[in-house]
Amino acid sequence: MGCATGLVKYLVFIANLVFVLAGLALVVIGVVFKFNYLKQVSVDGVPTEFGVAPVLTIVVGAIVFITAFFGCCGAIRESTCMLTTYAVILLSIFIIQVAIGVFAFLQVKDTADYKQNLEKGFRKAVDHYGTNKEASEAVDAAQVFLECCGVNGPQDYHFSNGSVPLSCCSAKVESCSSTSSTVHSDGCVDKLYNFLEKTANILGYVVIGIAATELLGAIFGLCLASSIRNHYRRNIYA
Repeated sequence: MGCATGLVKYLVFIANLVFVLAGLALVVIGVVFKFNYLKQVSVDGVPTEFGVAPVLTIVVGAIVFITAFFGCCGAIRESTCMLTTYAVILLSIFIIQVAIGVFAFLQVKDTADYKQNLEKGFRKAVDHYGTNKEASEAVDAAQVFLECCGVNGPQDYHFSNGSVPLSCCSAKVESCSSTSSTVHSDGCVDKLYNFLEKTANILGYVVIGIAATELLGAIFGLCLASSIRNHYRRNIYA
């Protein structure tokens, strides 16, 4: 094989190294977002479809990681079949990841009543605070994580003596009130909405960036497979 083919072969190796790291990154991002942040701020009213993006990200990340193995083996063994399969898989993943990236960008923005539904769901959880364990835990987690209180502020709670949940206060105290100096004055709906929108944008950028790298990898894989195939043909008919 010529110098150019050898260069492409090494580029395939480098690309697959990037794919391994990218696959791990996707899995980590998906797991953290799905089982940590999203779980902490999950309340009734948040569109369940939003949770699909992290799951798909985990799945795609695992597939990217496994696919990189085929790319390495194909390059080492100079197998046109493995390299072609590798390129086809990458192109398929590329299409899926672009769809995930677009979904992450548009999920919040495309839903006109998204924020209204979010507020409705969070208000329902706040109204059941203290009487429903799951609602209380979800509200407390959101208020601690986002440093907020109530739907639009501490005034959403109507407990005796003006008290509010301890999670509304920034310091560890035995009691928390709406007039306390450590109480969070901001409501949770705006912060939750901004957090979900920001996270969706970050996820979209990451996925689309990786997808572009995969497209280059697929092109290199097909070029290498074609070069190896031509090399074998020249040797056969030489």
